[in-house]
Amino acid sequence: MNKVTLVFLTVCWFVGVAPHSRADADQVAVVDGALVITEAELEYAFENVPGQLKRQMRNTQAGRYELIASIISSKRALANLEAISPEDRDLFYDFQYEMLATAKEFDEKRFQRQLEVPDLDALSRERYRISKSEIATVPEKRELSHILLLCSDTCDEAQKRAELETIRSRVMEGENFSDMAIKVSEDPGSYQNGGRLSRPIAQYEENVDESFRAVAFALSEVGEVSEVVQSRFGFHIMRLEAIIPERQRTYEEVRESLMREVEKRYREDAYRTYLLTLGPSDQLSIDAEVVDRIMGPLPETPEAEQTGEQ
Repeated sequence: MNKVTLVFLTVCWFVGVAPHSRADADQVAVVDGALVITEAELEYAFENVPGQLKRQMRNTQAGRYELIASIISSKRALANLEAISPEDRDLFYDFQYEMLATAKEFDEKRFQRQLEVPDLDALSRERYRISKSEIATVPEKRELSHILLLCSDTCDEAQKRAELETIRSRVMEGENFSDMAIKVSEDPGSYQNGGRLSRPIAQYEENVDESFRAVAFALSEVGEVSEVVQSRFGFHIMRLEAIIPERQRTYEEVRESLMREVEKRYREDAYRTYLLTLGPSDQLSIDAEVVDRIMGPLPETPEAEQTGEQ
């Protein structure tokens, strides 16, 4: 059994199972001295084992033994920790606060699992209505072909630019752009397709070179060929193949992602509200002397200092 599974099982048993617990109506599956594993406990552990290990446990005695051995060792480890005396101050409170942190994490999981989420379609539609330009706008895109001459830090930029200027002149005089790209372009991802880029680009697409984008969106007519432009890869000329206009996606197109977003916010708000119910009550009593003894007295306020002087 791998380390991930052992850690997982350990957490399961530390959080949810007392070392010698047994439900009266639950049949005992394993006994090891005073320690028992009930049928329900074993079933839960088996259900939560990763698929590959689950197949191993279905088919081999060794796999089954490893699962049982892991549960037993985790229960005994928990029993050892619960037996730590408060006299061993640091270790005792380390364990207590680890348990508190784990309990809080598990309680949030429990809360979210049991939370009844209402129909959020109306909220989702309202989110779409007031934020339509933000969440539904598909920006204009450009389909392009290009010819690239690579230019590293050590290349002769003037020479590369001159070579591409010559190629552009031949295209402008009537040579086929796609045929020229196949012959001379040094872009391995597009030259075989006549320089055609595999997907359209948007004007503010961050993973596309800024200089390249600027020239692409300066072209105004399909078939127009750009001037030579330098990017971080080298020198390009490009031809505008198509303009895909900006459009607004319908609510149905974005409904699924919007519903996920709205539900996430609903759950977060619900949990924050729930946490408020767990805070101090109106029966709170604080011994200020004890707190001051631990943390030190609060600094005097200017008003208190003035009162003291008088």
